[in-house]
Amino acid sequence: MFRKTGLRFAVLIALLLGSCSKEKAGIDAIDGPDDGSVGLGGPAPTGLNEPFLYGSNMGAYSGWSDEQLAELLIGNPAKDIPGAGVNSLRPAMYDYFVEQWGYDIRVNAFEKYQQLGGKNHTIFLNGPTDAHRDQTRYCNGVQSQTFAKLYEPIWLSPGKVNPDNYYASYVYNVVKTYSPYIKYWEVWNEPDYTGNWSATQTWTQSDPNPCDLPNFAAPIQSYVRMLRITYEIVKHLDETGVVCVGGLGYPGFLDAILRNTDNPDGGKVNTDYSKKGGEWFDGLSYHVYPMYYLGDNRNSDAAAAAVVDHKNQFQDVLNKYAYDGTSKAEKTFIVTEVNIPRKAIDGYVGGDEVQRNFLIKAAIVAQQAGISGLYIYGPAESTPLAQATEPYQAMGFYQKITSGPYQATVTPGGVAWRTVSHLLGARQYDPAATTKLKLPSHIDGGAFYSVDDKDYCYVLWAKTGGTSETATAEYNFPASFQIKTATQFDSENKQTQVSGTIKLTGAPVFIVP
Repeated sequence: MFRKTGLRFAVLIALLLGSCSKEKAGIDAIDGPDDGSVGLGGPAPTGLNEPFLYGSNMGAYSGWSDEQLAELLIGNPAKDIPGAGVNSLRPAMYDYFVEQWGYDIRVNAFEKYQQLGGKNHTIFLNGPTDAHRDQTRYCNGVQSQTFAKLYEPIWLSPGKVNPDNYYASYVYNVVKTYSPYIKYWEVWNEPDYTGNWSATQTWTQSDPNPCDLPNFAAPIQSYVRMLRITYEIVKHLDETGVVCVGGLGYPGFLDAILRNTDNPDGGKVNTDYSKKGGEWFDGLSYHVYPMYYLGDNRNSDAAAAAVVDHKNQFQDVLNKYAYDGTSKAEKTFIVTEVNIPRKAIDGYVGGDEVQRNFLIKAAIVAQQAGISGLYIYGPAESTPLAQATEPYQAMGFYQKITSGPYQATVTPGGVAWRTVSHLLGARQYDPAATTKLKLPSHIDGGAFYSVDDKDYCYVLWAKTGGTSETATAEYNFPASFQIKTATQFDSENKQTQVSGTIKLTGAPVFIVP
């Protein structure tokens, strides 16, 4: 996770056992009315993308199977489980796990996710067995965390992977088994995690020192090599699959990827290593926990803006190497860990209200910024709220789970995620219609179009500031929208009828004419 301190949180492997589309898919516009009206059904926006992913990380909870946890997140009407609005999941698929249990151990689970309505899942590739782990110590006393034999040939012959390349064999078997369910293949989880923030400030000029990378503990060229192996295998088995860098936190690490080949001799370009790192991935996955960047501006709008600010910092690096959509194809963005706590701890932003507002606003601004999805951390809080002493313990769609299925208490944030996903999950953000709203500077929001219903849902709120979620504003739709009455939904999906002037607060509302 991208932070300006050395306290970046390493996600526990035990909690993750049981995300970057390629080019934006165009969808032909559906004809709307010819009168130029906006609010009551058309015209449809052009250049629509794939539906936004309202995702969640996975976790391990005593007495719960992965399938039951998925029901809690996605929902299961057959069991009267409303879920938390999740439509995509991010589990891990560790080498040591599949070596012990077999590659097909989770196929039934993914079948269940699909039956529940989950789609375009993300898997991160990680965790070599001891037998497959690189024994090199690139830093005194610290063994590499990555795979041995990365530089063995990837292929024995066209289409036949080399079993002596442990990582290639592992990736081949995982992708072959799970590609029907997975769209985003993350290479590692937080390879740039570090306890030495000052070192990250040098990575645009010099390659990261393996001593500063406890999650990886190997040269950057080894990481580029893993990207290359993953890319070649994924594109061979499923050309629609999307290879992503794995939950980066620091733009400097991306810079190092983009300027290096996978040549173990300092990343130099030669005949065998002719392509640099940017050629070996389609999408950029990053992690952001906004509470670390807000200073005195601790509110939901600032927290949501931090999600986009981080995207822009990574895009600046991509632009530096011409991945700007003009010289080279743009990379797709996906956020695979994000949240703020529902309790204020150590001076950081927190609370039920601010977390609830943040989750809705983050989903809106992410779509406005062209981010393909957000995977919230995490399914449930890790401790009772009153006992939480650090922010990550107070994040989750549900309160701490203390008993078996299906006893769980949803948090206000979980209700909010369910609401925004329910109301906007089948809709597309429409920038042109948003511009026509003519929102003043103290109001934010957006217009979202339904291809099926051929109508709009408008999300609006009064911008918050300082350390308060209290804000008020009044808004009238432009006359050209021809909106006389509408149904307004709050964060709990409760509805009221509105007309004329809309009274707004810092809590987003959804308005359907």
